[in-house]
Amino acid sequence: MQIRLRFILLLLGSALTLLSNFFYVPEGNQFKLLIIALIILGVPHGAMDLYIERKNIKQDESGYNWVLIKYVLNIIVYATAWYFFPLISLVFFILITAYHFGEIDWMGKTTLWKHRIAYFILGLSWILYFLSINIKSALKIFTYVGGSNIAESTWINISEVVSVSSLSILILLHIILFFAKNSFYNKASDYYFSLLQFGILLCICHFSALWIGFGFYFGCWHSILSFDKIRMHFEWKNDYENWSKLLKMAMPFSVMAWIGMLFVMFMFFKSTNQTSLITLLFITLSVLTLPHLQVFTKLKIGNSD
Repeated sequence: MQIRLRFILLLLGSALTLLSNFFYVPEGNQFKLLIIALIILGVPHGAMDLYIERKNIKQDESGYNWVLIKYVLNIIVYATAWYFFPLISLVFFILITAYHFGEIDWMGKTTLWKHRIAYFILGLSWILYFLSINIKSALKIFTYVGGSNIAESTWINISEVVSVSSLSILILLHIILFFAKNSFYNKASDYYFSLLQFGILLCICHFSALWIGFGFYFGCWHSILSFDKIRMHFEWKNDYENWSKLLKMAMPFSVMAWIGMLFVMFMFFKSTNQTSLITLLFITLSVLTLPHLQVFTKLKIGNSD
């Protein structure tokens, strides 16, 4: 269940949170740290998708070609949706990201729909809480994506309700899971560690600035746990040689993704406003997220118990 790795990452996130509170980090530098995390780990962990699919279908070359075509079509369709329906696409992005984040954070069983519903609620509540307590930074992106006639003060009031509601749901979910440990976890110890994980991540989320917190959560926590899940899927040993091999394998598709992201930013970046750059970054990431989730969900379920 990646206990040791999760514990190390939680210590790293806690140290980063403490440092970010002792030393003021301008938002521009926070964004740079986020970019570095995305380049080194965020994008590369998604670049393993086609290797995972090739292993799943074994030697069926025609099947692999269809997977590749479907993967690219998903990207094209979702990118088109972002262009014509940005607000709908944003909501959809939050929903699929919630599901994906939830399945990586989840330490329980994944074989039944009730398990998947539980970790979707976990991921969605987590994202809503993270966004609502950082509403002023998040609003810069949301209002830039589709515009809004709602005053900032109104959004802030809404965010206060959302933060309390989402946190309450997270707490209630863990209370329910306590009484249903046998149905949702292979071992009781997995639940108790997940409770510890929830508490520490909550502190990191609450006391970090938006971009530092998200940089850790996505660029470090989520991506490294995903890489480790891929390593186990390939049945490789947990050593330096195989981790290096993973990163090298990811490099070609990572470079292709970076080039594509830079091309989109070059074509649509029409302002010196930093918010527009951040928005384009998240749109390009979201376009890659849809096919990535479809691949990774099968891997997660395949390695559930």
